[in-house]
Amino acid sequence: MLSTYDPLKVNVTYNNRQIRMFGDSLFTLARDEANTSLKKGVKGDSTYIRNANRAGKLTITLQQESPDIPFLEACAEAHTMANLAVTDANDQSGIVFFAQNCIVEKTPDRVRGKDAPDVQFVFLIPDIYIKH
Repeated sequence: MLSTYDPLKVNVTYNNRQIRMFGDSLFTLARDEANTSLKKGVKGDSTYIRNANRAGKLTITLQQESPDIPFLEACAEAHTMANLAVTDANDQSGIVFFAQNCIVEKTPDRVRGKDAPDVQFVFLIPDIYIKH
């Protein structure tokens, strides 16, 4: 089945503010560690180990002129803990990501050159939970 992806249907909200003017990519959501690992014994016996660490990071890419850059920089400097939500109306399963007590990892580097480079913000997430 052929479907159409529409980036306009993807939204990121932090501290009750919808983030605008994304760069070449919207976001990357990644856990810090694997959900499960495999331990092998000396005789080849195996045991699965569930990892309780559900922390991770959400990285967003904004255009250099995004009006949300000063807002996110101020949040980083103030160590603001806030809700973070990602919604994607393209996804037929209705996946929504929501996390509480998230914080901007650091104020991003400032780069100026021939082009207007994208600016990346990384959010630290204490507990990644994907709702299906």
